[in-house]
Amino acid sequence: MKTFVIGSLLVLLCLPAFARAENTGRTDGPEKSEYGKGGYPFGARVGRLYVTPAFGSGFFDAPPQKNETGLLYGLDLGYEMDEWVALQGSYHYLTDRAMSLFGLGSRFTYRQLPFAYHISVQAGLYAPRTGPTNFGLAPGAGIDVVLHERVQVGLSYCHDFIFSDVRSHLNRVYATVGIYF
Repeated sequence: MKTFVIGSLLVLLCLPAFARAENTGRTDGPEKSEYGKGGYPFGARVGRLYVTPAFGSGFFDAPPQKNETGLLYGLDLGYEMDEWVALQGSYHYLTDRAMSLFGLGSRFTYRQLPFAYHISVQAGLYAPRTGPTNFGLAPGAGIDVVLHERVQVGLSYCHDFIFSDVRSHLNRVYATVGIYF
């Protein structure tokens, strides 16, 4: 039994060396094509940090405040673990309510250049300057235009379900500039 365990450990340690064997695939296309060695100009990036300043508007669905809209500004800070999934934290401020919105969640991106479509889900705290702090969930969606492998501009929408004594929903529409490192 002892030799089986030692043998299994040796095999597991050697597996990464076998997995590194490179499969070159087709190379019959011109350089910088999908068949050549060059690949796409905005290829997959793994493990990137990004910061996304945001500027827009927020408005509530509740009847007494239905017509009130406020200036919204904020910042998203994220880590793109793979080309399609990221973990992000955010801070936004809604001026008409003097409300800070803190969020933490994930973002899923589909790139079809020059566009990048994304959906996100965040859990957050809604802290007005006066009144109680509440918990909420904020699903969102958006579209970005890829200007460079490190710069994207876009539009985003989030619908916040705020769990409090009074049923309230916040709609956020904002423009973003994504800067990737």
